[in-house]
Amino acid sequence: MINFKSFTMKKYLKIILSFVLIIGCTDNFLDESNPNTMTPDQFWQSEGDAVSAIVGAYSPLSNIFNHGRIFTGITHVLSDAVRQVGDFSYAASVFNLTPSQGNSHRNGWEEYWKVIFRSNNVLEFVPNIEMDNALKDKILGEALFLRAYAYFNLVHYFRNIPLVTAPAKSLAETQQPQVEPSKVYDQIKADLTLATAKLPNSWDDDNKGRVTAGSAAALQGKVHLYLQEWTSASAALKKVIDGDYGTYDLDSDYSNNFKESGENNIESLFEIQFDNTGAWTAGWGADVPSTARYYSFANDLSTGQVNSWVLDMFLEEPTIAGDIDPRAYSTIIWDFPNAMSFGTAFATKYADQLSDNPKYSVGAKYVFPNEEATAPGMTSHAVNKKIIRYADVLLMYAEAENEANGPTTAAHDAINKVRARATMADLDASLTKDQFREKVRRERVLELTLEDLRQIDLMRWGQYPQRILDNPDFRNGNLFYVQGREYFPIPQVEVDTNPNIKQNPGYN
Repeated sequence: MINFKSFTMKKYLKIILSFVLIIGCTDNFLDESNPNTMTPDQFWQSEGDAVSAIVGAYSPLSNIFNHGRIFTGITHVLSDAVRQVGDFSYAASVFNLTPSQGNSHRNGWEEYWKVIFRSNNVLEFVPNIEMDNALKDKILGEALFLRAYAYFNLVHYFRNIPLVTAPAKSLAETQQPQVEPSKVYDQIKADLTLATAKLPNSWDDDNKGRVTAGSAAALQGKVHLYLQEWTSASAALKKVIDGDYGTYDLDSDYSNNFKESGENNIESLFEIQFDNTGAWTAGWGADVPSTARYYSFANDLSTGQVNSWVLDMFLEEPTIAGDIDPRAYSTIIWDFPNAMSFGTAFATKYADQLSDNPKYSVGAKYVFPNEEATAPGMTSHAVNKKIIRYADVLLMYAEAENEANGPTTAAHDAINKVRARATMADLDASLTKDQFREKVRRERVLELTLEDLRQIDLMRWGQYPQRILDNPDFRNGNLFYVQGREYFPIPQVEVDTNPNIKQNPGYN
């Protein structure tokens, strides 16, 4: 039995991943073997190999090219909540990405396909390893979840993608065609069903951060919700709320979700693990041992402008005590009394901007400029990034339950639990279905802004990209939108090397 206490989820990113050298093909794929590269028959021998392999499957999620900065950077600016004035993500914000562009969509594409490739290898080879069966099931469950999560992101942002569920055994098998998005979603749901059955409800303290049955069930509910399969979404999310997969609850302090003190807390169902205790190297973000994984996007969040309608929404409804919704202070910084921006009075630092727009605000989530004396550097920030938290589960359930059955007591209870933490009054129990729908959508802004969910919400509600096109003041500069550019282009290198891949509409 491998002792998982020998590495925590904060440490797994520092392990030498011999797994990444494995092609996962049969001997006839290449005529000559490389004596410096391990082959499947050499690697997949022990429980330790299985553990190393699943560690490798997690790794691309946290590097600089994915959630660490680049891909998060361009998905973040797609929403109506933020505006980008420059840097690598500007082109994405105005629908002007090109298929060959670097430091953008191509990074996310490559990193998620690494997750899929590595997960497929785990699912192919680990079943044949003689090892503890309970541990084997957990590892297979992790691989199923990670593959589903990778496909969920790829199909949302790129839409027209291949579906690969096994390691390639020939060069021809590496050139898969695109499939209908519905087939990808079917695979995601099938993977999550199996993952939920195989994964544990929890891990010990040394392994917090590894995905659980609750992670899989919550993502399953999210997928059903995004496909408007309301009854299935409501049922899946209710099981999480009812405790079928362990105990989840809201952290009593909303802001704690975005600080290192709140990592892997009772509210977290899945979060990306970051670490800054290792060395900085030029290979930062790659599969390099003893290299720190920084949440470098915090550097961009701390200077990113938030559109004024977000502040307006926070100011619309006071708390029970008549105060501003406290979630505002953990989400944005604006010209409120004693507001600071990393040691400088906000009103002083942004005097020019405030003269043009008294509601000028910048992002605060994960960085808290009103509390911190210095801005986070590119290689100093390590707070984990929440992907699914219990507040999102409650709001998704409230939405799905309302769409399936109307504004039931259960739907009210779910949204009111989220509001109660922010000391907001319960919703009027006499709301109609349409009124309740709008309340849930509003609550998602107040609770989840700057968590990389807003653009996805607008997409599934059928409001994107029209919401952007109807409000040119949400962007700096001209929009280059044509139909189809609500999705990213397929990276040009894929089109050039795979004859079965066609470029997405809007980019030809």
